Amino acid sequence: MAPIRAVLATSLAALTTTVTASNVWTVNCAPLTIQRSDPILSLGTDSSHVHAAVGSTAFSRHMTGTDGATDGSATTCDKFTDHSSYWSPTLYQITDSGAFQLLEFTGMNAYYQNYTCSYNADAPGYCQGVRDAQAPPAGLRMIAGDSKRRSYDDDDLWQVAILMEAGNSGEVHGMPETLDGGRISGHARFPPCWDGVHLDSDDHRSHVSYPDPTLHGDTQGGMCPSSHPHAMINIGAQFGFNLAGITDPSKLVWSNGDMSGYGFHADFYMGWTDRDALTASFSNCFDNNNCPWRSFGSPTGADPNPTKLLPDAPPPWENLGAFGPLPALPGNNPVTDVLRIRGRRAF
Repeated sequence: MAPIRAVLATSLAALTTTVTASNVWTVNCAPLTIQRSDPILSLGTDSSHVHAAVGSTAFSRHMTGTDGATDGSATTCDKFTDHSSYWSPTLYQITDSGAFQLLEFTGMNAYYQNYTCSYNADAPGYCQGVRDAQAPPAGLRMIAGDSKRRSYDDDDLWQVAILMEAGNSGEVHGMPETLDGGRISGHARFPPCWDGVHLDSDDHRSHVSYPDPTLHGDTQGGMCPSSHPHAMINIGAQFGFNLAGITDPSKLVWSNGDMSGYGFHADFYMGWTDRDALTASFSNCFDNNNCPWRSFGSPTGADPNPTKLLPDAPPPWENLGAFGPLPALPGNNPVTDVLRIRGRRAF
């Protein structure tokens, strides 16, 4: 798995009481469901393409409202106060006959990171060792990436935030050029800056933003812009798929018809049941492997593993490829290749 950006103190003098014990920890989630649903873009109806979802068992095409995700009876994630929903496109193999074979979805890992600070007009561009990121507001919905994207521009943070990785070979923008036949993952860094008002917007992105590049920000942290001044915890999600021996990237296509990898995207529906504990979690986690369970409001103190579950509401039945190759992608999405515009290697 690709290394996550680390912030290291170079001298004790640089530390203050506001610098936390750990700036990153993970949420690990087992698969929940594969279905043609997307409660953000296609509320109440078929989505244009198939998604793989983890997290809250409330996930369905009818999930809505502030408590839409928290209403789930359980979660597939190891932090069992995390009833958020996370979903991404599924991955298919294009067979020699031109059919589409659904590949196994293995789950998701999300990196929760304390790398962003709220806009400060008195010291623009400098977080000054003080990161005041808060838990996302209850019911926040947001999308990273664009399903229709087939090209790449590294001046656009919304595109920089989407990456892929074959095995542990390192993150790249677009479909990796070589595969190891074992595992591939699609990565999405969600925008960590909020306008302070809206839980969603008509285009599902105007209410959130990435840190301002003119204030030394990027997709992994920095100061929020004045238009979206409220810093949220950074969430970087990695959705894994079993390649089943496939070593030719030209045999892969996302469920939205994208072969380029630039059209990968992911959705997040906030459902943590204890926002205060989530905000305080960085103070209570000593490192990624020593994160006291009290940080997440566990009533038992137990430390469970990710658990495969079924949604509370069964999805409408549809043949998505679990029983063998399909003649077309579900939703009849046309297969489109890549138009390369600018560099593709991640930095």
